[in-house]
Amino acid sequence: MSVILVFLVLVVLGDTAAVGVSAIVERFSQPASLFVFLALFVAVFWIAWQIAVYITERYILRQN
Repeated sequence: MSVILVFLVLVVLGDTAAVGVSAIVERFSQPASLFVFLALFVAVFWIAWQIAVYITERYILRQN
């Protein structure tokens, strides 16, 4: 259960950053901002899962 909570926190933070990056790209090219956001959106899920598993195994499960 804790890995899912860590994952959700990381996804919210990562997607917030993705929106910010795509907003900056939108100033230069509106069509490109959509592709940037979609790429970051997908990447955030994979990266967040890897980090969530690492944090859970390293810090949360060792405390028990």
